[in-house]
Amino acid sequence: MSHSPRSIVAVSRDPERAELLDALADAGDYDVIFVESVAHGYSRIKQVMPDLIIVYVEIEDVAVCHLLSMLSIDDDLYGIPVVTCATRRAESTFEDIVGELVGDSSRPVRALAMN
Repeated sequence: MSHSPRSIVAVSRDPERAELLDALADAGDYDVIFVESVAHGYSRIKQVMPDLIIVYVEIEDVAVCHLLSMLSIDDDLYGIPVVTCATRRAESTFEDIVGELVGDSSRPVRALAMN
């Protein structure tokens, strides 16, 4: 019996940060992980139709607010959990946030549908 690969799309202002990809890779049982910029996040999400969307945002980031608005009104994306991680620049690390979201399989991830 084959199964569909489980995937995550993580959107970040700085998608090149290796820490984000490393934290996601260590965090859960996902087969495919995409890390995308805010500018290209929506099109990647539409292309992949992932099982989980993580949006890492610094407070007061207008571009991310626009992305979240687009996700919330897109009927094709209805039902895909969207988790936002809002922080100030020096407040916490990617590893801290991702570990809390998907790293502990004994705790259910609380994700709110944006639709």
